[in-house]
Amino acid sequence: MNTLQIFVLLFCQIFSCNTWDYCIIGAGPGGLQLAYYLQKVGLNYVVLERNSVPGSFFELYPRRRTLISINKRHTGETNSEFNMRHDWNSLLSDDPELVFKHYSKEMFPHADTLLHYLSDYVEKGRLNVQYNTTIVRVLQEHAESFTLLTEEYPFTYSCRFVVVSTGISVLNKLVYEKKGLIQGYDTVSHDPESYEGKKVLILGKGNSAFETADLIYGRTDYVHLLSRDRVKLSWNTHYVGDVRGVNNNLLDTYQLKSLDALMEADLNDDSTEFEERNGQIYISQVDHHGRYERGPYDVVINCLGFKYDAAPLANLTGITETEKYPEMGWDFQSTTIRNLYFAGTITHGLDRRISSGGFIHGFRYTARSLGHILAARNHGIRWPTVSVPLSGVVPAMIKRLNEMSGPYQMFYVLVDVYVRYGDRVDILYDVPHGMLHKIHELLAEKRSSKLDMIVTRLVYGAEYSKVGGDPFRLDRVETDPFLAHTCNFIHPVVYHFTSLPHVVPVKSKELRGARSKIHLPEDLYTDFGTLNHHVEPLSNFIGTVWNADLQFRDPINCLTTTLTHSGISGTCLKRMPIVTQGSKMKPVRVSATLTPPLNLASCL
Repeated sequence: MNTLQIFVLLFCQIFSCNTWDYCIIGAGPGGLQLAYYLQKVGLNYVVLERNSVPGSFFELYPRRRTLISINKRHTGETNSEFNMRHDWNSLLSDDPELVFKHYSKEMFPHADTLLHYLSDYVEKGRLNVQYNTTIVRVLQEHAESFTLLTEEYPFTYSCRFVVVSTGISVLNKLVYEKKGLIQGYDTVSHDPESYEGKKVLILGKGNSAFETADLIYGRTDYVHLLSRDRVKLSWNTHYVGDVRGVNNNLLDTYQLKSLDALMEADLNDDSTEFEERNGQIYISQVDHHGRYERGPYDVVINCLGFKYDAAPLANLTGITETEKYPEMGWDFQSTTIRNLYFAGTITHGLDRRISSGGFIHGFRYTARSLGHILAARNHGIRWPTVSVPLSGVVPAMIKRLNEMSGPYQMFYVLVDVYVRYGDRVDILYDVPHGMLHKIHELLAEKRSSKLDMIVTRLVYGAEYSKVGGDPFRLDRVETDPFLAHTCNFIHPVVYHFTSLPHVVPVKSKELRGARSKIHLPEDLYTDFGTLNHHVEPLSNFIGTVWNADLQFRDPINCLTTTLTHSGISGTCLKRMPIVTQGSKMKPVRVSATLTPPLNLASCL
């Protein structure tokens, strides 16, 4: 223990430190979402925010003040869970008024509206947020306690658990910014008039770069975007962090030969130099032909993105600021510091370029999952479950597949778990797939190598979402249930486990250790309730792996089966309903032909 830690320990013994079970650093959307669920189960917590408002990042960013998170107010459905699939700004809440469609009618809302929404979320939820509290250092006195030092000395906080939810808020800087040759995204003028007739170089090809270019390209001589990698478009990769269509107008003027351009070069190369001559800026680099020069430019803007702020954690062993994201496991706990957790966009290091965990519509669910993990691990509170009889598991699963928003937004990563206990099935929603090998911890049960569970999740086709692929090719749709494993668009996969799943590595979408699995075919409206394509194959699969009579047939198919087979399924005698209260499912068209038996081998 160093001198500073000894001083703090003595100070807290002499004076009273603020003592909490959970200290959440940062009142952005991720920190607030976690606070909501800690409060919901009655846990002792405080949110510490350095500024005077929640979500203060959005006071400045995005600089153009237009969010790229969609606000689709109308879906044709009244199911609130389903509608959250297309609401990328709301946090999760039991208050029906805390839905973003009540705050803005714009498809891409103004950032100030999000600030208003977050303030209401704190006030209406009565969340315990302490503003104007800047954490400058996190100290771990021993394995069971942390001390947080504040800039507002001598105020300190003593916490059993610390959750860092400070976001990705530190801009990546270049040394030439200090020399005045490059302007930062945070300070550069966003008044289009100031670029009238100028030559502009923007460093980067992400959304901040294209947002800036889209704002000014109509006023300039030309705009060039320069970075090491090629541009990645979200509609091509299915990754929401790639360049969005709302920002990419410059691609038209580039491809249609109107002076604007995209260029590639490694800005971290030691040979890269920026030089000012006669009031204009030139960039030079070395390749195998020798040194070459680009320019002249009147303005050079750094839009190379953000990373997390590791400064408060600098005193903890193993925490560095060399990476964009801190290292953590699928329980969102630091891999090196016990009882140090992360929430919000800072957790996106787990699923970057795999799912949506870096954005509100993704991390609102992982923050809720973290709340459930903390409650189960530290307080013995069982993960929230829904129980259904075995005979009702297929309708419950179909209904859930048709409306669930967590696994829809966090495809691959969040799964639903159906654990069988004889004639009863307990359902756990929105479990991180990397926590399945610890399912007994979430259930607050003794660990056992044996279990009988079914897991559902949503996935894209393996070759569909990639840079350079063709997402619009004519053969992109596959609706044949016998070829569902070749589907490209988002569709369900159902797994059966009889032992604990394998440990999932960080930054992996793999799910291994299943005894068997089946893909269900994609659907344009993600309606997975059609009889022949989804319900019957799913019933067949679950009935087979659980050795239960769950066959689901329409009346005509039941009659045909009775006439052509020696026996009749019990469910043909009393047909299970497809449409249940609150379900998105629609009536199905009855087929007059007997559905062929499902060949499970073709789906494994």
